[in-house]
Amino acid sequence: MDRRNENPPINCRYLKDEDFSRVHETFLEAFSDYLITFQLTREQLERHILLNAVDLNLSVGCFQEERLVGFTLNGFGMWGGKSTIYDAGTGVIPEFRRRGLSRAMFELMFPMCAERHIKQCLLEVITKNDRAVKLYEQLGFYPTRTLMLLECKGPIKASLRENEKDIEIREITQPYWGVFKTFWDGDTSWQNSVEAIERSLELKTILGAFIGKDCVGYIVFSSNLGRVAQMAVSKGHRNRGVGTKLLMAMEDSSKGAESMQIINIDDSLTGAVRFLYNRGFYELLSQYEMVKPL
Repeated sequence: MDRRNENPPINCRYLKDEDFSRVHETFLEAFSDYLITFQLTREQLERHILLNAVDLNLSVGCFQEERLVGFTLNGFGMWGGKSTIYDAGTGVIPEFRRRGLSRAMFELMFPMCAERHIKQCLLEVITKNDRAVKLYEQLGFYPTRTLMLLECKGPIKASLRENEKDIEIREITQPYWGVFKTFWDGDTSWQNSVEAIERSLELKTILGAFIGKDCVGYIVFSSNLGRVAQMAVSKGHRNRGVGTKLLMAMEDSSKGAESMQIINIDDSLTGAVRFLYNRGFYELLSQYEMVKPL
């Protein structure tokens, strides 16, 4: 039998640091037809890896000979009090899809998780990506909540009810997490967690809203991208213009960004979502946060 026209086999293995260039090249191709624009420069991919605590040597790639055709980037840390592996991005280039590569990569890494006593696997998937959602359910994942990506092309709309006159916006270089957490109504996503912000602090801007010496609200964002990681206002100072002034200050600091975005806000935080809608934000997409116990 003439086998000269058969395609070479595809093999899955753990990646290495020196695979980064191939990962970036494959990342661009794999997400070239994504539901939203998700094209990262080399520097942005490096930041993505840092933000999400990705260990390239414990991430998986699928290779056809020397060509990387699929990958899953794995971050590691604690989540909900449990040792967790986080899927910071799984992609397969279009011509190699529907061949079971994503399933093969996950099945390769699950035994490694058991060896390292990792208790759960965490990921996010766009709610409209039915094929991916079905795959993850088949692998044993279940949804824990829905996270929204909100966008505003500006300008921020002010509220007629604002009445807090003595708010001063100041930049914060060292976050007051003990204070900030008292403002929260829910938990952040993995990439917006305190740990993620601390890993990438030099890439973030933190602004606080102060009345005298008291911080009554704050916002954490990437000014070059106009993306909010965290934002919260003290329960005793809501509906007084604190949140609006924080957003307007962020808007002033993010003039180079095409739009402002709120990444992965829990849709059950109805008060916060309504506030953002009233300031000109709209839903760009939603994702399921999904967990698989290990």
